[in-house]
Amino acid sequence: GTIYPDVIESAGSKNGKAQNIKSHHNVGGLPETLHLKLLEPLRDLFKDEVRALGVELGLPSEMVHRHPFPGPGMGVRVLGEVSPHFVDLLQRADAIFIEELRSSGWYDQVSQAFVVFLPCVL
Repeated sequence: GTIYPDVIESAGSKNGKAQNIKSHHNVGGLPETLHLKLLEPLRDLFKDEVRALGVELGLPSEMVHRHPFPGPGMGVRVLGEVSPHFVDLLQRADAIFIEELRSSGWYDQVSQAFVVFLPCVL
């Protein structure tokens, strides 16, 4: 979902007062013809405020303190050709790595951790 840093980074060119830092896949972009009302209840909150709200609501810690995941999916973590086999290997390796971080107590000590699939030529 959209949070305030996404809005800040995407707003520059829209208000004409600053350059656009970067566009976000989750800020704007809905076609006018859908006639839907966009609901973004967390739009004005920073990440730490969203996490505090999650704790206050009693959400599980694994959900509240989950590391960010790439919007485009696991394919961006495969260098070179992306195939179902490579993505499967990456998902399994990432699950092992994250579980080891959790069991060792390191998961909550780092802001982001992930596995990257590197092409190897033998």
